[in-house]
This record gives sequence, C-alpha cells and structure tokens, in this order.
Amino acid sequence: MSIDLSDKTILLTGGLGAIAEHMLKALAKAGATLIVTDRIGEAEAAEMLTQWGVRADYFELDVTDPVVVTRVTEAAFAKHPGINIALGHAGGTGVFPFETCTQENFDAIVKFNFTAQTYFARAVLAQWRQRECAGHLIFTSSYVAQIPMEGISAYVAAKAALEMFARNLALEYAKHQIRVNCVSPGNVAAGGSKLVYDNDPVYRAWVDRVSPLGRRNSPEAIANAFLYLCSHLADEVDGFTLRVDAGVGLPKLG
Repeated sequence: MSIDLSDKTILLTGGLGAIAEHMLKALAKAGATLIVTDRIGEAEAAEMLTQWGVRADYFELDVTDPVVVTRVTEAAFAKHPGINIALGHAGGTGVFPFETCTQENFDAIVKFNFTAQTYFARAVLAQWRQRECAGHLIFTSSYVAQIPMEGISAYVAAKAALEMFARNLALEYAKHQIRVNCVSPGNVAAGGSKLVYDNDPVYRAWVDRVSPLGRRNSPEAIANAFLYLCSHLADEVDGFTLRVDAGVGLPKLG
C-alpha cells in the first residue's frame, strides 16, 4: 500500500536531526510539502537538505524562545497558508543524574522538551483557529515518558508531561476538528543514542537486555509511524500515543 501525502503541508521543528532526516525523506517521498525548522543557519540547512535529497522551505528557529516561535510560525503560515500538519519534533537530552544536575540545567531540559512544545502548539493552534480550518499536531515523545530511567529525570518528567498535554489538547480542540497525537520512540539507532550505544558497553548491554524483540528501533521505523499518522489512514486517531519502541515499554516481571 502506498501512502499519498500530496494534500499535506507539514511544518516541522527539530527538522535537521538524525531521526528527522528519515522522517523528511519518507514524507517527501509520499508527496508532502515540507517546511523545516531548526537552530542551524540557512546555508548549512540548505546543504543538508540537498544532501538528503529533500526539497523544503527552511526557517531558522530556536524553539525555546516564544517570541521567535510565534514569529517564525506566522511567517511559515503566511507563505504556506495550507499548513495542515505540525510536527513538534525538537527535543533531546544528555545524561544528568538528579543529584548532580543543577537546577538551571534541569529547567533547561524541561524547557527544551516540554515548555517549548507549548510555545509551538500555541502558535500553530492560533493559526488554525484564525483560519477556522482543521489541523493535526503531532509531538515526538519517548518511551521514558512511561518507563523510569536513571540519569535523565528532567527528560523523563518533560516527556511524561508532554504526553498528557497532548491528550488534553486533543480533548479541548476536537470540537474544532484539530487533532493532537504523539509518537513515542524507544532506543533509536541514530543520533546521540547511537553514539552512546556504540561507545558505552554498559548502556549497550542494558539496551540489548530490555528490548523484548531483542533489537533497537531503526530510524526508518519511527519515520513510518509519522508517515502513518500524517496520512488519511489515521484520520480518526486522536489523543493517542503511538509507541514504536520494540516492546521496551511492555511491563516485565523478574
């Protein structure tokens, strides 16, 4: 079955990361019009998108600045008034055990992974409401929103908050035909997670042990989850977190 996204115009934050590369390739192949944002400059972004073979408009964006988020979102909608899907994908963390994590660092991680998503949601939802049109907002969560993990308490808290925030928005905006969902990846073989996995034998052993399927997520699997949710196959999916985690989130005894 082929998925046709030729009627979809998609705005994406955090669009130049390792997982996002695979997302953009899949969405572009399906025919979507793409508007990509990230923190790097336009020249470097254009080079990366060209290397990936992805055609997209690009806006430089710091998602942690609410004024900039509003301005860039307004500019994106002015150029592409038909934006009907918004992907809040920006996020990430390092390992910061709570005992040694400063309050400043803790707050920054929560801001990047949760509060910034509220900035993006507010800006996008305002555009859709002004235009009185339907829309679909999709956040990138993480398996740790449901499964505790040592060393990343700020990130865990932020992602847990994000999933409930998405569910609440779904309830609040359903009457406007605006849907809100999440994709929750597990341990993905891309980006920082791959770097740690390749260089930390303790982490690698843990990852291999906790997956019931005995493998990590491929970035292509995460891209396919977004492809599905962006398609008409998911038109009646709302307030849902799609877990693509190779079974890591399954409850286990012993």
